[in-house]
Amino acid sequence: MFFIVFESTTPSSKAALAGEYYLQMQSLLQTQPGFISEVPFASPIHPDQTVLVAKWIDETGVHIWRKQHDHLRIQYKARHGIFQTYRLRVGPDSSSSSEGGEQEEGEAQNQTKHKGRFVVLYEGPTTTSTANVTDILDTAKGSVHDVAAELVDASVYQGEKSMLWISSWPTKAAAAGFETAIRRTEGDAVNVFCVKRDYGGTDRSEAPAGADADQAASFAEDGKEDEG
Repeated sequence: MFFIVFESTTPSSKAALAGEYYLQMQSLLQTQPGFISEVPFASPIHPDQTVLVAKWIDETGVHIWRKQHDHLRIQYKARHGIFQTYRLRVGPDSSSSSEGGEQEEGEAQNQTKHKGRFVVLYEGPTTTSTANVTDILDTAKGSVHDVAAELVDASVYQGEKSMLWISSWPTKAAAAGFETAIRRTEGDAVNVFCVKRDYGGTDRSEAPAGADADQAASFAEDGKEDEG
């Protein structure tokens, strides 16, 4: 499985247009080969901050989606007219139960230059405890301080029926240690993935090669069609 985690900040004045783009994207996604699901969440503290968590069968489907004309056109319009900030992290499933789950640490280090090379996605029941990712840890399994010592960054989001805790870690061992310490509940879910690329609006160093040019070309082509 392959993950895309897209975090963004959208000014309230652009929220309606962002919603329109989201619906267009959802319609396109349903016909894409390899697409599994995409679930939206919003920050319980900052309502203008949201995250989309998408799951794909493999990276091949993601590559096809990345080249889809309407997707590129909407991406360009959203990048230049909607988002105040955004960040994408993409990569393959790295859980111990997945195929290829025993990925070597060195391979991850060669993929992203950022410190948070492994991401843990924990989706659990709605709770009022949203201040810190360590709120979900079972202290009976060890010191919260020890577990969180290697934490690179973390955020918490509210979904329609659940909460999502996103945390990143420098090594697979650190991510696994955090996963083991989570206080599990019925119906929850944990996914771990190795970050292949980590980029945003200002830091494009790990964006796919040619992505910016492809987006601009699709936008320009769409404009010519409108003129015609």
